[in-house]
Amino acid sequence: MRRTPRLGHPLPSATPAPGSSRSTVAGRLLAHPRRAGRRTRGATATVAAVLLVVVAAGLTLRLQAIDHPRGNLAADERAYLRLAGDLRMDGTYGDGGLDHPHHWAPGTPALFSAAETLGDTPPGDRVPQAPLRAQAVVGTLTVLAAFGVAALIGGPVAGLAAATGVALYPPSLQTAWFFVSEPLGGLTLTAATLALLWAWRRGGPRWIAAGVAFALACLARADVLLPAVGLLLLAGALLARRGGLRSAAGACVLALAAFAVALAPWTLYASSRTGSFVPVTDGATSTLLVATYLPRDSRIIGLKRAYAAEVRRTHPRLRRTPTWAIPASAVMDVIAAKRPELGRQAALSAELREHVRRYVLGRPLAFAGLEARKLWRMWGGYYHGGHRPIRPAVLWWHRVLCALALAGLLAGLAATRRAELGLVLAALLLATAVGIAFVAEPRHNIRLVPLLLAGGAAGWALLVRHRMATRRSPAGA
Repeated sequence: MRRTPRLGHPLPSATPAPGSSRSTVAGRLLAHPRRAGRRTRGATATVAAVLLVVVAAGLTLRLQAIDHPRGNLAADERAYLRLAGDLRMDGTYGDGGLDHPHHWAPGTPALFSAAETLGDTPPGDRVPQAPLRAQAVVGTLTVLAAFGVAALIGGPVAGLAAATGVALYPPSLQTAWFFVSEPLGGLTLTAATLALLWAWRRGGPRWIAAGVAFALACLARADVLLPAVGLLLLAGALLARRGGLRSAAGACVLALAAFAVALAPWTLYASSRTGSFVPVTDGATSTLLVATYLPRDSRIIGLKRAYAAEVRRTHPRLRRTPTWAIPASAVMDVIAAKRPELGRQAALSAELREHVRRYVLGRPLAFAGLEARKLWRMWGGYYHGGHRPIRPAVLWWHRVLCALALAGLLAGLAATRRAELGLVLAALLLATAVGIAFVAEPRHNIRLVPLLLAGGAAGWALLVRHRMATRRSPAGA
């Protein structure tokens, strides 16, 4: 029977201690294989039944969340719906009036377009319901993905705990009410991590599936690009310790090649449309401009306030527009106009270099403090739509749940040194690092919470089993 490798210590002996509960119970089951088979089938049926209830509850709650009126749509929401409409009506990406359509990754517009096609959305419907129902389904599938990650590492009980946490997590229920990319990002990232863990255990062509899964995650959220490459390389490095350099190199090349091939069609299309290299989106420069603007605490609303007067002079149509509703593209146009001798993208890149010189290098301690605040901003709060008041009960539910999950993940990793827990932790750390390097906001933790809950549930399960095995061992260690 194949055993799961760890990160440092050798695997414990498979021989049970004499007189232990494992030896007596397992011995009786082995002596009666039919009884063991019946118990296994019964346990599997019980887990499946409980999981079905959890999934049904998660779907019901998400469908209820979208069953009430919507207010004004945010700029990103309007962009996703416009891109989805272009795909549905014309089969093109961004011919509906958006100045810079490749600022947004294509996964969510494609999802909304498919939902509107299947749901037969009436033309001109300002708040179409079909994409919201698709968001509810995506959130429900994330429950299953979280179950898979936790169950693969820590067993079915851990899987059910993770699934329950994701199904009932209030901010996740609320995202079904918004036209944003975080729900799809959470599903694809959790599913890609599951594919990576499957490849880690079974090897072979499953590394291709892992590479393709991470490419799909990037198409849903462009900020997964660097974490995806880093995680595949880390998996290869850990595999080298287990099976040798040659097999690790082969698996790593296989996964990265599949990743690149799956991503290539969109990259080629977007690059040909923009005239420059676009791996997933072309919004990295403008996002980093906001992220490095120290005087306004690295917030887009701060940058809008700083340039609002100039934007209104340049764009008379925006004179009566509230500052928060000014399109970010209009702000970037004003910034680019400061260097008229350069093209727009080159002018934004020059302004970014100026921000790095003035704030990152010129005021390193202040900028380090900003990054610490962004870390807390990303994880210390929850996504509430931006224009809705924060509910203290939900806020503390979020904080306590995340703290418990992180504690379980770290404790399980410290006790067992399981490679799978290390990979889950690495995925969370890499994605968080990219988040705080860019514009960290509470909504960015939505796509990471399912993976955190899965890793935490698995960590607690492994820790409990490790402690029980330690107490039963004759040496007491």
